[in-house]
Amino acid sequence: MHHHEVDLPAWDQPRREASPEHRIVICSSPRSGSYLLCRQMINAGLGVPHEYFRPQTLAPLAARFGVDPRDDAAYIDALESRRTTANGVFAAKLQWQRLEEHPLTRERMLESADIIVFLYRRDLLAQAVSWQISLATGYWSFDATPGPRADDVSLERPEQTLGLMHSLLAENRAWEALLPKLGRRVLTVAYESLVRDQTAFVRQLAAECALPPGAWSSPPPEGRDSRLPPDVETARDRLLAQARATYAAAAQ
Repeated sequence: MHHHEVDLPAWDQPRREASPEHRIVICSSPRSGSYLLCRQMINAGLGVPHEYFRPQTLAPLAARFGVDPRDDAAYIDALESRRTTANGVFAAKLQWQRLEEHPLTRERMLESADIIVFLYRRDLLAQAVSWQISLATGYWSFDATPGPRADDVSLERPEQTLGLMHSLLAENRAWEALLPKLGRRVLTVAYESLVRDQTAFVRQLAAECALPPGAWSSPPPEGRDSRLPPDVETARDRLLAQARATYAAAAQ
């Protein structure tokens, strides 16, 4: 599924008054594979994880749930009521930018989480190239559905890739500094490990929640499914090679 689809009413759950039995928050940076993890968890029945505080999601969901989009407390209450699955799991994805924009998420999401997943990517240059491709083209998912673009980002500037890489490194370090202070259970996983064995990590999450058999299912792993235009794929390979060369030259 494209991540825009998770905004749709089809993913709303029956309204519940009780608090979730299990709260999972995915902390990540752009292009870290977080939507792969979200899709796997959704297909497993482990909540409906989504980047609920991105503006494109917050506005329609707040309107549908009948809350003021400026009232983060009411919005989080509505999310827990309408996006907790029958097995009691509420899950959400949070990026550092959203934490800064919505500081209540620290108290209401991170400090109340039973499990925090810190997802990062070992190959920061590849992650930065993926981010640059998305910013330049508007392609943010596995298909060519258009999304937001940045007019000042080019596919021909490897030095821009290095700048994005440093931004990603700063976000990772910010998460690494904050998460140990929260006193919550933190599972750290690299994108490369997640891709290699997607089922194992989903199984670990279900075990951490002590979910009985039948309360979740083990989804098949996703293969690499890119339907981006061939010229974008070619640009990705070229930019990554140029960025690696530029980085190596700068390190000498």
